[in-house]
Amino acid sequence: MSHYSVINFYDNAVFSKEKVMINKMLETENSKEIRICLSKDQLMKEHTAPAPIIVMVLDGVIKFSINSSEYLLNKGDIINLAAKVSHSLLALEDSIVRLSLAKAVS
Repeated sequence: MSHYSVINFYDNAVFSKEKVMINKMLETENSKEIRICLSKDQLMKEHTAPAPIIVMVLDGVIKFSINSSEYLLNKGDIINLAAKVSHSLLALEDSIVRLSLAKAVS
């Protein structure tokens, strides 16, 4: 069994005008690394995560909303949230986002 993985977040990135494209890129015992491709003007409706998350914009620009606060996130920007915090994302241009999702400790 291998103790490491090598991936490229940009490989096979696909945009769709019909839906947000979400792909699990890597999973470890502690976290999941997920790629989210949003076409310009696509919205990920308000939702929560079951565990803490870190969101990083790899390409593009998104408006990240938390309750009544909005943050403009550009390429390279990172934001973190505690578990169960309601948030949404709106792509202001075609965007690739990395979501690091901690696995809930039981």
